[in-house]
Amino acid sequence: MAKITAKEIEKILTTDGRTKLFKEKLKKLGYVKDAKEVSAVMEKTADFGMMSDGGNKKIARAVAKAKNEKDLLAKIDKISTMSGGKYSEAQEDEVIDRAIDAFNSKAQGMQLRPDANMLMQLRKFTDTKRNGEVRTDDMKKTKVKFKDAIKVHDILMAVKAPIRDKYSRLLQKDSKSFKKTFNDLLKIKI
Repeated sequence: MAKITAKEIEKILTTDGRTKLFKEKLKKLGYVKDAKEVSAVMEKTADFGMMSDGGNKKIARAVAKAKNEKDLLAKIDKISTMSGGKYSEAQEDEVIDRAIDAFNSKAQGMQLRPDANMLMQLRKFTDTKRNGEVRTDDMKKTKVKFKDAIKVHDILMAVKAPIRDKYSRLLQKDSKSFKKTFNDLLKIKI
């Protein structure tokens, strides 16, 4: 085996150090994206209402990096003007609402699964015809009567998609919001 000289060891060590320093500079300048934080936000809210996946990732990155709501709104405003208006839909109320919800969300675990969706959880009561539980984003379970769940599901399916989305997000948010919205929806006569 060939012996490694001190000069070669120094070269290896400084090369590694330079590479590390270079990567840190790239990250500081914003060329390297923070994938873990972005993927955590994308697990909570996969679709922010942008036309492209790239736009959704930009919004998710803004949510991950924002320090407060004001900072988030400034980042979204910046996204809407970049690339000659390519992401202009970032200024729409729906996109901003979803970004703020994701920023304030205390959701744990994977929310992209279909069985985590509140409409799917309410729909299962039409099949089982038994009382059961629904799980909200704060991982708390709430007991629900199947007749009430079917009624709320039918009310939600009777309205237009943007309104349905708004109410399903309120139902999904946490157990307190679920109970309030659920009881309000039960008061509606079809």
